[in-house]
Amino acid sequence: MTDLSMSPHTGDTTQPYPSELLAAIQIACRMLDAFGTIDYRDSAAASSAHGALTESLRILLRALGAEPDRTARVAKLHRLCADDYAAAATRRQQDNRDDADLIAEASETAVVHRSVDDQFPLIAAFLADERGGQ
Repeated sequence: MTDLSMSPHTGDTTQPYPSELLAAIQIACRMLDAFGTIDYRDSAAASSAHGALTESLRILLRALGAEPDRTARVAKLHRLCADDYAAAATRRQQDNRDDADLIAEASETAVVHRSVDDQFPLIAAFLADERGGQ
């Protein structure tokens, strides 16, 4: 493994990397060695590699003081979910799948069942018996 104890820009050992950054670089190198080449037909290997490389990148970003703000990411996710929910409500109304239409369809079905029950009392009695008298 490469000696990472000195600054890469000057080769001067008096300006070493900070210890957190050095540790993060060493972790990233090990992760890349272990997971840099995988068989992508193996979904478990691809998943492990993705997790390991993502974590090593997160560690590097933290060592550099550039880790993304988790609170901002969560707030953005909540906003996107709210926007998607609002868009889905509009789509449901456009497709005539809103609650009012569902209630109307259920009422129409009940009217049809009562009409059939009135015209065919023997069948209605049999079906009621099959349903447990409901």
